[in-house]
Amino acid sequence: MQLQTQNLQPIEFTQGDSPTLLLAIVDDDGIPVNLTGASFETQILGPNGVGPVVFPNGQHTITNAALGQFSLALATTDTPNVNIGSNIEIITMYLIGADVETARGPNLLTVYPPVPTQ
Repeated sequence: MQLQTQNLQPIEFTQGDSPTLLLAIVDDDGIPVNLTGASFETQILGPNGVGPVVFPNGQHTITNAALGQFSLALATTDTPNVNIGSNIEIITMYLIGADVETARGPNLLTVYPPVPTQ
């Protein structure tokens, strides 16, 4: 399964931001996976390649189950734990009934360092 952004644009944020990531899961043919009743756990590479940082089901919301779309809300306390850099992979494990699947989204994310206060 593949993970992609809903608008097919890469995601960018700065450490300390509180972005909401709009994501979609599609099969290898690009057909959306129906997420009705799904629960989620998402992982993003941690600081300096260490990690990953794990985001539990409570930070996810299904936005359009039939189109495989969901959001992941990150808090200002979450984003400093994500690695700074580009081409970062996002991995979402999702459970529908008794089936656990994994969707990978390589090169979806760029994270910038926080802007220093003056």
